Amino acid sequence: MRSAPGPVEWLTFPAPDDPDRQYRVNVSFMLSNYECIFGSGCPGSLNKHPDADYGCCERGVTFIDEDDFTHVAEMVGQLTAEDCDNIDHIRDKGWFLSSRAGKPYKTRKIGSLCIFGNRTGGAAGKSGCAFHHLAARQGKHHTETKPFICWSVPLNFSSEDPEEPGGLETTIVSAFTADAWGGTDDDEETDGRGHMGWWCIDTPDAYRGATPVYRSMEHELRKGMGDAAYERMAELLAGMERSRFPMPGQLVNRGLPMIGQIIEQRFPDHVPTHE
Repeated sequence: MRSAPGPVEWLTFPAPDDPDRQYRVNVSFMLSNYECIFGSGCPGSLNKHPDADYGCCERGVTFIDEDDFTHVAEMVGQLTAEDCDNIDHIRDKGWFLSSRAGKPYKTRKIGSLCIFGNRTGGAAGKSGCAFHHLAARQGKHHTETKPFICWSVPLNFSSEDPEEPGGLETTIVSAFTADAWGGTDDDEETDGRGHMGWWCIDTPDAYRGATPVYRSMEHELRKGMGDAAYERMAELLAGMERSRFPMPGQLVNRGLPMIGQIIEQRFPDHVPTHE
């Protein structure tokens, strides 16, 4: 699968609390009605198990830095059997993979799913991310318990250095496309390039929410941008009735759902067990 082609609209504004920084925001995505469809038809990012509630957890998750790993390790210590199907495996056999240099870099998988992904009918009695259930049990937002990539996806926070001396550093706030998940050339990653089977923002199926992304993902955006930058962005977006360019994924297949077609093409003998 490739990312959906087409233009998107961007907004650039100076950081209200940092004279050396500016923000460049994907307006098309922020004003879209994107909504995660985990457990509501999502066939999984690798698209190998069309009836399983695996979502984008099929590859495990890579830690973005040492702080991310340290945070995840702390959260692992707070998990219980109430939160996690695989708690005994995690305690007895470990939960992360290390590089050849001995550096932790990614969560383990059990079968076809991240070790922290609960299966429908599993021991904990609730599918989905164990860290999400931990947050619910503790009365926290899930951004406080999940690995960075897991709470931020599909948002994509990245940075660009100044184009010229004395220029502003740029923080880009956008969304990951299928191309961005095309794999890596790192020999620690076994999936290789082009492994992506399906990605939500590149199909119409996930554009069904009642609230624009900059509101529905306010907590994640505040955490990724900071309060001052988020509030300035929200102020600017509120004055724009709609984006000139919708997200390209909204327009493919004439705007009609694609998941059924994708599954039929990849699994011609498949008999659906749920809608």
